[in-house]
Amino acid sequence: MKQLETWLWRLACALFLAFNIYAEHCGRFLIKPPLKIALAVCFFILLTCALKPSGSYTRKKIWIWLLFLYYLWVLSNMLFFDAAFGRGETVGGINMEPLHTIHNYLLAYEHGNVSLEIVTINLAGNLAAFAPMAVFLPALFRGQRNILLFFVTIVMLVASVEAVQYVTSTGSCDIDDLILNTAGALFVWILLLPWRLFRQVKKKR
Repeated sequence: MKQLETWLWRLACALFLAFNIYAEHCGRFLIKPPLKIALAVCFFILLTCALKPSGSYTRKKIWIWLLFLYYLWVLSNMLFFDAAFGRGETVGGINMEPLHTIHNYLLAYEHGNVSLEIVTINLAGNLAAFAPMAVFLPALFRGQRNILLFFVTIVMLVASVEAVQYVTSTGSCDIDDLILNTAGALFVWILLLPWRLFRQVKKKR
């Protein structure tokens, strides 16, 4: 009976993922950030019920890898294809002046030229976009538990994304994106440091 229940959860997870991918790429729906978060939470719950990661180390690793791959898909979609983030429109440009774009957004909001939603998506969204890397990378790769190596990895990843966005005209190459993306990831890495240290001490005992 338990085996049947597990397979039913796995089927539900697979069907949900298929629906999620279809909804994102069929072009019929504009899925805004709050709904994206809700879909991600649903996938997390379904995958957890399907794999029961607390049962064994192998299952836990598979669970983390599958969540990481799902996150990479969501991130790639938002960065290069998602109409909800202005992808599909021809954009471009380079900004190498730190805090210039951030200042412009705040100034535009102050004068009523842009809504709070747009400011939040662009600023808070950039802070949050790479933050999950601080969870996944240290969990999957031991070297990423070193803050310097993690910092270099994030900077290289974000810089690569900015370059690809510029070349493919799916976004602009902006130093402020690099600052916000990196700051968000580093903040979460530091926030989780006490937990990782606690786990290491616990394992040694």
